[in-house]
Amino acid sequence: MEMTKREKVRRKLLAALPKGARVAEVGVWEGAFSEVILEICAPTELHLIDPWLYQPEFGNTGFGRKKNEELMEVKYQDVVAKFKDDARVKIHRAMSDAALAALPDASLDWVYLDGNHNAPFIDNDIAMSLKKVKHDGIIAGDDFNWMSDAQGAPVKTAVEKMLAELGDQAKLTLMANQWMVKLDRPAA
Repeated sequence: MEMTKREKVRRKLLAALPKGARVAEVGVWEGAFSEVILEICAPTELHLIDPWLYQPEFGNTGFGRKKNEELMEVKYQDVVAKFKDDARVKIHRAMSDAALAALPDASLDWVYLDGNHNAPFIDNDIAMSLKKVKHDGIIAGDDFNWMSDAQGAPVKTAVEKMLAELGDQAKLTLMANQWMVKLDRPAA
């Protein structure tokens, strides 16, 4: 089966990320991209973070669509089964703020954000990721130009806010709808 343009771009992004690293993916869904992370980046540790929770208040997302209401437990169980024999994979069934907060500060080389794209959730994921990645780590994600009827482009807005706050300590690379911010902050 031929890869979609999105899949090709996501693979290109992963090819640019550090290999053999400690990483986290926020927003796992069915674990398909998690498998690609393992294949291309061969992380020593991969934290999969997702609540696998139906949230009807977010009808503009997959996890808020009525058709997925009864599927969240199935998706979670499928991910657990898919990675049960891979010691590198740590599954966190929790909201991203709680799961990321539980990880030690500056313990990750990079984070890939593809959870709730609505504000303030994407803003919070970025803020928490800034604490959890090393001073010279990377925060990347999906859906840079994703549009919300009420909020415009909340992912783009949140990334641009981070860049404005960090100035020359952060460099943005865009690959279609994929984004990657390379940090160059002073070591703590």
